Amino acid sequence: MLPVLPRGFRLGAATIVLAGVLAGALPVLPLPHPLAHLLGVAPALAQEAAPAEAEAPGKKRRRGREKKAAVTAPGMQQATPVAIFGDWNVFANGQGKTRVCYAIAQPQVRSPKTLKRDTAYLFVTVRKAENVANEVAVMLGFPAKPASSQSAGNSPKANAGPAPTDPTLNLGATRYGLVTKDNNAWLQNPAEEARVVAEMARTPKLLVKTTSMRGNPTQDDYALAGFGEAMKRAREECK
Repeated sequence: MLPVLPRGFRLGAATIVLAGVLAGALPVLPLPHPLAHLLGVAPALAQEAAPAEAEAPGKKRRRGREKKAAVTAPGMQQATPVAIFGDWNVFANGQGKTRVCYAIAQPQVRSPKTLKRDTAYLFVTVRKAENVANEVAVMLGFPAKPASSQSAGNSPKANAGPAPTDPTLNLGATRYGLVTKDNNAWLQNPAEEARVVAEMARTPKLLVKTTSMRGNPTQDDYALAGFGEAMKRAREECK
């Protein structure tokens, strides 16, 4: 599944190609942040949960510094491929104030290897019209157990740190809590987005750790080489 994630939107069903020369427009998909109602953002549209696992074989690209496998992902609107930096792809959609840009990548390693799940993506979106510059989101590829703050009777607290059992995005020794909805995840505290994006630009690897609804611990490893350049380009595209 592929993305452009404006808070208050959802993923749709279309096809987009990453890490490869794209002949034509690519899809862009907005994801709904579970905290949107607390942040004063429009309510998210309902999203259908995707079935588990099916990582499609890739094709080699002819563009970029290294040869990477082409991947497909579902989208909603049509996005245009802009550039490739390492494992990171840059896409843009729309014109003027409505233009949306994002950097996106797939995990290099997924653990456990025997667990079936759909393709995963990590992406950061820039939406000038909404003054959004660092929206971090993950498409997990399977339904994950929610954060403890999402349990019945508890309201997600933007300033609360992650509990030991919460899904997390890890950069070095720092754990950032995630909130989940269906197969997607966002930072528990949106105020940490700028910090996370800055750290991603100077850290070699990012880990996304969750527990599936069936109780299986999972980990996706994302390489961050090229991320800083990808975000710089995404910002230039959405000035």
